[in-house]
Amino acid sequence: MQNISRRRKQSLTLKKAKVNIGQSWPKYLLTTLLTVAFCTVFFYRLYDGGEITGFLLNISELETKNQELEKVILENNLEIQMRTISYDKLAEEIKGIKEESTALKEDVMFYEKIVGRRQK
Repeated sequence: MQNISRRRKQSLTLKKAKVNIGQSWPKYLLTTLLTVAFCTVFFYRLYDGGEITGFLLNISELETKNQELEKVILENNLEIQMRTISYDKLAEEIKGIKEESTALKEDVMFYEKIVGRRQK
């Protein structure tokens, strides 16, 4: 029985994993570095060396200014609407006052005809 357990131990200990560290890792490292460098140059040229980034920043600034101007336009429109409403109210009041004034003048003329004109 000891013989069988010894064989099992030997069979387990004899089969060790071997890692072969050869000369291939420098090739993989060099390939990776060259790929990164190539991609960096490619995308730098693709995006015109940062000019597109400047263009995108310019677009962002213009959008911000556009939003500010839209707010100003909205405020001005509200102010115009308020002034229009107040103007309409004043126009109605003036119309009513003119009608009242006309009615009073007619009354005065009527009473002057009845009573006669006053001497000043």
